[in-house]
Amino acid sequence: MTRPHAISLLYLLVTYLVLALTLDQTLTPAIAGSITLIGLSFCASSAFVHFLKPSNHPYRRMGLAIVLFWLGIVLNVVLALLPNRLHPVWSDALANMTLTLFLLLTAMTLARLIVWSSFRQNRLLYLDGFILFGMSLVFGYVMILQYVPDFARTTVELIAMTIYALCFMALILFFLILYTTGLRGAPQHRILIQAVALFCFTNFGYYTFLIRNQLDIAALFLPFYPLSLFGLIRYFRQVPPPITYIYTLSRPYLPYISLVLLLVWISFFKVPNIVYILTITLLFSLFLIRQYFSERLNQQLLEEHEVAQLNLAKRVKEKTALLELRKEEYRRLFLDHPDPILQINRTGTLQTMNPAAVQRFGRQLSERLSHQLRQEVVRLESSRKLLLQDDSLTYDTTLIPVPDQDYIYVLLADITETLEQQQWLEGLGYHDVLTRLPNRRYFEHFLQERLTQITAGSLLFIDLDGFKQINDSYGHDAGDYVLQETANRLQLHLRDDEVAARLGGDEFIVFLPRSKADTILYTEELIAQLNEPFWFNDSAMSVTPSIGIARYPDDGTTTSLLLIRADEAMYSVKQHEKNAYRFK
Repeated sequence: MTRPHAISLLYLLVTYLVLALTLDQTLTPAIAGSITLIGLSFCASSAFVHFLKPSNHPYRRMGLAIVLFWLGIVLNVVLALLPNRLHPVWSDALANMTLTLFLLLTAMTLARLIVWSSFRQNRLLYLDGFILFGMSLVFGYVMILQYVPDFARTTVELIAMTIYALCFMALILFFLILYTTGLRGAPQHRILIQAVALFCFTNFGYYTFLIRNQLDIAALFLPFYPLSLFGLIRYFRQVPPPITYIYTLSRPYLPYISLVLLLVWISFFKVPNIVYILTITLLFSLFLIRQYFSERLNQQLLEEHEVAQLNLAKRVKEKTALLELRKEEYRRLFLDHPDPILQINRTGTLQTMNPAAVQRFGRQLSERLSHQLRQEVVRLESSRKLLLQDDSLTYDTTLIPVPDQDYIYVLLADITETLEQQQWLEGLGYHDVLTRLPNRRYFEHFLQERLTQITAGSLLFIDLDGFKQINDSYGHDAGDYVLQETANRLQLHLRDDEVAARLGGDEFIVFLPRSKADTILYTEELIAQLNEPFWFNDSAMSVTPSIGIARYPDDGTTTSLLLIRADEAMYSVKQHEKNAYRFK
């Protein structure tokens, strides 16, 4: 139990224990009024501190309302203690105006919390608003208003009491609308519901017995006033959290319950015939209209639901067909792929093989290959490429884990012949030891034969800007790493009939048997790749390329002439802009 609830419970226990021990027609109203005045004084001081003292509180209106209510009770108590000659009738009406202002300001505050746009989203809320207004109006008439003319002593007092009752019914109306349209979300909203409901109960109870001249019973309701105002202070002293609204009727049972209670009340209590007839006719007409719109809304929702089901079934059918197509594509890819494909589980156990794998390995893998796979798949988290050895063969291997499955696809490409050719090139002295790229000797030999087989091509001469600063700042190991990584990036998008080579230092050459437009695409991608940082021992190093391009046969028909023209274009870039390319 929270501290405010414990204090409230203790307050009620002590108050009604004292009233029970001093139950008397004269003494009970005095004691109840005194306790109420003390409680309201505490509420008024709290309202002043929390609402009125700060100059920018968004709910200052609520604080002013609570202070006015306390002032109205104080004035009524003072006037009750004065002799009749100092207590004219009109003074009671004037004192009660502060209570009326409390009701008006509180009703305006509740109206501010209502999201009125929700009525545009659901026409039933219009009808429920009218029904709730009719309920509050008839309840107010049955309980209080029909007795006001007999209770009021003057016309001024009659007008004041009527305005008070109408403001009270407005408060009830806005509270019921707020509750009906979806006051929910944070636990703090329960405080507002409890506080306003308690005030309405207290006010109804007090005035129901007051206008019947049963002051001793009416006084028993007075101690509830401080509790309800204390709840309003707790709710509004901090800016209330946002209210979650769902644009549909959130509490459709409320009008029906109200109608049943109203019918029971006006059936068993004395009500003028004209009021009874108008109540039954008007409210039942509203309910019939509500049922009509409710039926239309339900029919609309049913039709929308059927359309949604049909659309869902259609989408499921399309997705199923697409899934079957994808499965067939994967099956064909698995079966018809020219390279061996294996399916193994996380323990490295072979589950199935495609025909190419069966043709190469038979039904079982060699122990050496199985052992290497078991070591890799145990810790595999994402796709990975590696080299595996099996006797004299080398496989370029791709491991592909399947999400949410316990198996892995293994793609094996035999690159033994390619490696042998590379070793043969290295044995001929055609490679660069550092970058593993072909050297100038190989490039010239390759290009001399290639030019006789093509009609057009491009030779790119590439120089790295800022490479000397890397050697000076980070050392030659870092410089060697940049050259090796540059070589890797040069080859990323090369085709089988294209070659990249290192001339020496930080100079590279690439030959592309491509059109001018395709050459530009490759060059722009290469510049973007070489602009990415080079990470070495947690240090980010940067270089930029200057690229000169010579076109075959426009700029030359021999290897040496193309190299000269590309070198000239590169120096032109280096002198003017850098980190760019230029055709001769």
